[in-house]
Amino acid sequence: MELSNIIYNYTKNKKGSCQVFIAPFDVKLSDKPLIIVQPDIMVICNKDKLDGKRCNGAPDFIIKIVSPINPADDYIRKLYYYKNAGVREYWIVDPHRKTVTVNYFEGNIVSVQYPFDSIIKVNIYEDLLINFSEIADLLNI
Repeated sequence: MELSNIIYNYTKNKKGSCQVFIAPFDVKLSDKPLIIVQPDIMVICNKDKLDGKRCNGAPDFIIKIVSPINPADDYIRKLYYYKNAGVREYWIVDPHRKTVTVNYFEGNIVSVQYPFDSIIKVNIYEDLLINFSEIADLLNI
């Protein structure tokens, strides 16, 4: 929740078109084959993608907190889905490894892994920085 609150407060203060959603909230990435996911945190800037029940199409920014049961799903399958669906940025937050993997799919594709003591820039915004050491301290990670 700390992470979603930081992003929500940023988008609220900017008074732009982007909205923050948290799970459970469906995202339909594709009709054929049907691909529906529920990211932990997402930012959707195009309100036309929202139909009152779900997001139809790729969110701009997705954050996934890694599941300890099946981490490969987040690192491989969902990375593939999100990249191909047009998600602009996908972060994988791994509390077990204490890392954040930032996948930025616009322009030159970038994938960088940061330790939890990092301050990380959200690439879809000009000036949003997230201090993971503060979040980790709050959660005693």
